[in-house]
Amino acid sequence: MKSYHSIDFGKFFAMLGIVFIHARAFEEVQAGMMDGSQLDTVLKVFARFSVPLFFMASGFLFTMKTNGKGRTFHYFLSYIKKLILLYASWFLIYALYDYGKTAWQSGGLINQQTHEYIAGLLTREVFVYGVSNTQYHLWFLPALIWATVIVYFFQRMRTAGLLLAASFFLHLLGLTGQGYSHFYEMSFNTRDPFFFGLFYVSLGSFIGLNHQKFEKLASRINGSVYTVVIPALFFLQLLERTWTMEQLDGSKEEYFFITIPLSLTIFAALLKYRNIGEGTLINKIGRNTIGIFVIHPLVISLSHLVLAALGLEWWKQHILYGVMFVPFVYVSSYFLYQLLQSGKYQFFHPEKWIQWEGKPPLKKS
Repeated sequence: MKSYHSIDFGKFFAMLGIVFIHARAFEEVQAGMMDGSQLDTVLKVFARFSVPLFFMASGFLFTMKTNGKGRTFHYFLSYIKKLILLYASWFLIYALYDYGKTAWQSGGLINQQTHEYIAGLLTREVFVYGVSNTQYHLWFLPALIWATVIVYFFQRMRTAGLLLAASFFLHLLGLTGQGYSHFYEMSFNTRDPFFFGLFYVSLGSFIGLNHQKFEKLASRINGSVYTVVIPALFFLQLLERTWTMEQLDGSKEEYFFITIPLSLTIFAALLKYRNIGEGTLINKIGRNTIGIFVIHPLVISLSHLVLAALGLEWWKQHILYGVMFVPFVYVSSYFLYQLLQSGKYQFFHPEKWIQWEGKPPLKKS
């Protein structure tokens, strides 16, 4: 399998967008005539390509690994196992953190608030949507698990095109649970594995199955076309958000119709320039964005707790907070996760790092 360094490059910026959405850095900023909440809304709309790009990249790379000879089913099981373990471990970490925070804020380890928190964890939704509180972002992992399982079995049955068509229909239907609720409002959250994640994972997988054709097509498009079309699609997505949320009074704004051609065009550009960023720090971080993903809400939450404890919540209204908070969360999350991984490795492989008194072993004469 050839290397696609550009995907790591794209993941770096996509994760930056996810951190921005969750950090809400400009939401309370007031600087002169600038309304921070409006700026935050606009920038979040621009960042909505991020999750679809991660779904597409996951589907593409998974299919590139499994579409061929060899132990594809073994790889499939190993991949799903890793995702399940990642979800379960971080679900537990966040559950303990949120329980501790709830107990601290309510003044006791066992009370009505902690009981309600625990009851909220023990629901069937944990297998589809995840749960709210600080671990709100973990919904992505069960969505990816469900979507990958479905994609793999349709891929084995050689009906990937049928799945892509069906998932596209579901995705369009899912838009009525978002900004298009004016026409028909869903009674459940459509930001889920089946109405959202499945389409983009299926799309990435379909591109992977036909990667030579798609790469050839992407390479034929002049670079100047990408530089014009991508910003234009970002602007159209902003217009769609304005229309659906302000004119149609939509219920949610987690994804849009224009997100489809926007994400597809960005992915095509990454296929055309597949060596972009090779060997750079951006791509190194891009390869490890899963660490930033799982831990960044914890950094955000702890930062807010510290500001509140120090009486510095007014800092959220300062323009410097809006500018600096997202890079702070991004960089802190990266290094904190690397530190945790290093500690985990040293814990399970102590023989690799323990050196008695720093001296090499004596040679026998």
